[in-house]
Amino acid sequence: MPKMYPGYRDEVRKKIVAEALALFTEKGYSATTMGEIAARLGVTKAAIYQYYPSKLDLFSAVAEYQRQRLAGILERSFGGSDVAEGAAVLFDNLLRFIDSSREIYSDMIAVAHRDGGLRKIMEEDLKGDLSIIETFIERRKARGLIHSSIDPKILAMACHALINGLMFDVMMGMDPAEAKKVWLDAVDDLLRVHERK
Repeated sequence: MPKMYPGYRDEVRKKIVAEALALFTEKGYSATTMGEIAARLGVTKAAIYQYYPSKLDLFSAVAEYQRQRLAGILERSFGGSDVAEGAAVLFDNLLRFIDSSREIYSDMIAVAHRDGGLRKIMEEDLKGDLSIIETFIERRKARGLIHSSIDPKILAMACHALINGLMFDVMMGMDPAEAKKVWLDAVDDLLRVHERK
């Protein structure tokens, strides 16, 4: 029997998640099978089931990975102290992110209303996304980069709703430049309203 090295299982999990993400992104959640993921990895389905008991469990791990990517996108986008500049960089980064995830994004919306398990994962994913954004806002607020009167939870929910709506609109044909202008104008208006208080 091969010797197990510390971290081996984590590395295998990461490889499975990466391949699943690639296939989910390419084909959508519904059209992707565990057999295809296994084939791409050169292993059996049984080997994958040792790590993820179902496609839903694997999708949950993919959602967590994507959530961590979101956290990284936020941090990189707002590397400087200028919130408006960071908002522009964030929009561009999210536009690239959503463009590469178009198939899975639209499939999730179509499937979630009839698949309770997927809907539950999406609800948890939303909570996780909002928590990441809220924590990010709280840290920026503590540094004095966001006005002290702003409620981080409300701002996180508003920004999440606005950016997701705009990304969906772009997927449906809205001009990305127009969507970016709406985003930046909304951020600018929000900052000016709180500066006047």
